[in-house]
Amino acid sequence: MAGLNSTHGMSLSNHGMSLVQLDALASERTDGHASALLHHVERTRRLLALRLVLHHAREHHAPGSPLPSVDEAWELLTSAERADPVAVAAVLSRPQVGMWSGHVLRRLRNRVTDPAPVWFHIGQLHLLAAAAGVSAKLRFTMVIPLRDGVAVLPGLGTLRVPEVTEWGHGTLVSDASGFTVKTGSGAPHPIEWQPIRILNGEAGSDAPRIHLDDTGPYRGLAIPEHPDPLSDSSATRWNKVFADAWAILERDHPHRARELSTGLSVITPRPATYRFRQHSGSAGDGYGAAIISEPHDATQLAVTMVHEYQHSKLNAISHLAPLTSGHPTANCYAPWRDDPRPVTGLYQGVHAFLAVAEFWERQREHSSGPDSTLAHFEFALVRTQVAEALDALRRHPALTGIGQRFATRLAERLAALSDASVPAEPLTAAETAASDHRAAWRAAHLHPARAHVVEHAERWLRGEAAPPLKADSPVMAAATPPRLDAKAILTRVLFSDRAVFDAMQANVAGDARKIATDLTPADFAVVAGEHERAHALYSAELAKGSNRPGTWSGFGLTLHELSPGPAARVLLERPHLVRAVRNKIAATGEAPEVERLASWLSADG
Repeated sequence: MAGLNSTHGMSLSNHGMSLVQLDALASERTDGHASALLHHVERTRRLLALRLVLHHAREHHAPGSPLPSVDEAWELLTSAERADPVAVAAVLSRPQVGMWSGHVLRRLRNRVTDPAPVWFHIGQLHLLAAAAGVSAKLRFTMVIPLRDGVAVLPGLGTLRVPEVTEWGHGTLVSDASGFTVKTGSGAPHPIEWQPIRILNGEAGSDAPRIHLDDTGPYRGLAIPEHPDPLSDSSATRWNKVFADAWAILERDHPHRARELSTGLSVITPRPATYRFRQHSGSAGDGYGAAIISEPHDATQLAVTMVHEYQHSKLNAISHLAPLTSGHPTANCYAPWRDDPRPVTGLYQGVHAFLAVAEFWERQREHSSGPDSTLAHFEFALVRTQVAEALDALRRHPALTGIGQRFATRLAERLAALSDASVPAEPLTAAETAASDHRAAWRAAHLHPARAHVVEHAERWLRGEAAPPLKADSPVMAAATPPRLDAKAILTRVLFSDRAVFDAMQANVAGDARKIATDLTPADFAVVAGEHERAHALYSAELAKGSNRPGTWSGFGLTLHELSPGPAARVLLERPHLVRAVRNKIAATGEAPEVERLASWLSADG
C-alpha cells in the first residue's frame, strides 16, 4: 500500500489500466476490481499531492504565519502512521484532503486567489497531522490555524474556540485525557466539539457511513467556505431521506448501491431548493464527494447520488487515461446545461446522465400515479438528451483513442435503452422539452455572421428571394445564460400536480419565479397543450421585439404543432438567424412578422 515514509518523504504505488478494466468501468455494472483500481489511484494522487504541498510550502515564505514549520507537521503525520497506519489511511482518504491539496497547490503557484492568508491553507497540513495524531491516540502538541475560532479535524469533527476571531491560531494539546486548545494567553480554553455527522441507512442495510460535511473549509466549490452547521431538524430529515433513498437503491438498483457503498463517502449539504430545481455538483479533486441540496424526497436523493458519483468515476478514469486532448473551447451543446460546454464537460454530462437514464428506466417499474408519469418523462427526456450529446461527443476531434473506445462502450449501453417503450403523453412531452431547450440554447448562444444577416435583410427589403442558408453559426456564449429548462420544469409541475400548475399559471409573478424569472403566460400555455393560445401570446411578445430565447423556442414549438413545415423547422433549428434578421430589418423600419419571415427564410432550405 502506498504510504508515508519519514525518511524518503513518501512511497508511491504505480498504476495502470488495461483495456479490459477500461471496458469494465464503462459498463453499467462496474465490477469490484475495476472500482478498487480507481480508489487506489485517487489515494496515490492524494499522497503525491501531499508531498508536493510539503515541497512547495518549505520554499514559500508566508508573511505573518504563526505556525511551526511544515516539517514539524509532517513528522507528526508520519509518527501517527507508524503507530496506526489504518487510522491514518482513513484520514488521508477523505475527499476533502484532495480538495485542500489541489487548492493549496494552485494557491502556492499563484494560479488562484481567495480571502484567506496563505498560511491558513498551508496550516491545514498541521490540522491533518493533528487529526492523524488524535486518531492514532498519540500525545502531542501542535499549533493549528483557526478561522473565527473554528478548526476542522478531517474525518473527526469541528472544534470551536469562542474567543478567537478572524484568521487566528491556537495550540492543540493531545494527552491521555483527550485534547484541549490554548491561545495567546497560554491557558487552555474550553472548546465546543462537534463530531462529524454521519448518514446511516436503516437497521440491517448495507448502507455506507457517509459523512455529511457542513463545516469543512474545503467541502464545496468556493474555498475557503464558512461553516454552516445544519439544524438538528434538518440533520434528522437528511438521515431519514438518506435511509429511504438507500432502501430504494438496495431494492431496485442493487448494482448502483454496491458502487456507491465503496465510492461515495461525503455529501456536502446545501439548503433546499425548489423541488424540480435541485442543486448538486462535485469537484475534480474530491473523489467520492458530492454537493447536494436538501432533497425533496428519497427518489430524488437516490438518483442524485448516482449522478454525482459518475463524475467522480470519470475524473478518476481521466487521471489514468486522458479521454480528450488539447485545450478545447466551451462551444459544445449539452442538453442539460444553460451554457456552452467544453468537450470535457460534455463527456462528463454524457457519462453521468446515461446512468440517470438507466436509473429512471428501472424506477418506472416501481412508481405509480403521478410519480409514474414523472418517471416516464424523466427517462424519455434524459434518453433523448444523452442520444444527441453522445452522437456529438463521438464525432468530436478532441477525443483520444481511449476516449473513443470509452464512448463506444457508453453507446452500447444507450442502445440497450432504445427499445424501451414510454406512454404517449410523457414521451411527447419529453420530445417537446428537448426541442425547446435545443432551440432556446441556439437563440441564446449562436450568432450568425454580420455579413450574412445584412445580406438577408437587404434581400428582404428589396423583395427578393432569400439567399441560401449557410453552415451553422459560431458559438458566442451569452454573458448571463437564461434558464433554458423552464418549460421542462413546468411540465414536471403539470404531471405531478395539475392544481399547483394552474395556481402558478394564474399568478406568473408569484411561485413561478422559483422556476425562472422570465416565465410568461405563453410558456404555461404551450406546456399545457393550448397551442392556439400560446401562438397568440408568443406572437404578441415577438411583435413587441422580444429577444427572450424562451419566446423564440416556444413560438417554434407552437408553429410546429399548428402548421408543421419549413417555417417551423427554421424557427426551431435557426432561431438565432431569424431573430438577427428580424432585428436588422426592424432597425431600418417596421419589423417583419416573424412567421412570415421564417417562411421566407425557409424557401431555399
